[in-house]
Amino acid sequence: MEILKNQLWVFKTDYSSFLFCRFILLDLISRFPLNQHEAIKLINSFWGHLKEFYEGDLIYHEVPEFWSSTMYWGNNSAWWKKGNERIKYNLPELKPLRLDKETKYELWEPQINYSTDYIDDYVFVDNEEIKELIDNRLMIGQYHKKWEVTAQNYREALQALYNFKGWGEYLEQG
Repeated sequence: MEILKNQLWVFKTDYSSFLFCRFILLDLISRFPLNQHEAIKLINSFWGHLKEFYEGDLIYHEVPEFWSSTMYWGNNSAWWKKGNERIKYNLPELKPLRLDKETKYELWEPQINYSTDYIDDYVFVDNEEIKELIDNRLMIGQYHKKWEVTAQNYREALQALYNFKGWGEYLEQG
C-alpha cells in the first residue's frame, strides 16, 4: 500500500483515503457555507494530529457525510438528532447559515458514463468552485458541464437539480 503526501492534506494518505477526504471536502462545500479553502483548512485542523491514515483505519467506520457534518457542527453538537429529539435533550436548532445571494451552480458529468476512471456520477457546486476543483486535481477524469441554474442558495439549487434530474422532491438532511 503506497502512502502519498499530497498538497491538500497535512497528513499522508493512500489513494483510497485521499478520495475519502475528497468526498468529505465535496460534501462540505456542497452542504455548508464553506469554500474549498475553508473546507480544506477544516479537514486539516480536524485530522491534523494524524501523521497518516489509510483504508481500514477507524475513520472508515463512518461515511464521509458523517465526518463533514461532525467537522462543520462540532463533535458535541449531536447534529444527527432531529426535531422533537433536539427539544427533548435541550439542543439548539441546527441550521447552516446560508447567505441568500444569487449564485450560479453547475452540474458536471463524466464524458463517458461507463468508464472506471470516474469517481463521481456527477459534481454539482457553485461555479466558482469548479476551477479550484480542477486546479486541485479533485475532478478526477474528464467531465463536461451538463446544466446550470442560478439560485439564492445551495438548498434552492438542489431543489432545481432534483427537478431537472427527475429525482423527486429534495429533502434536506441534517
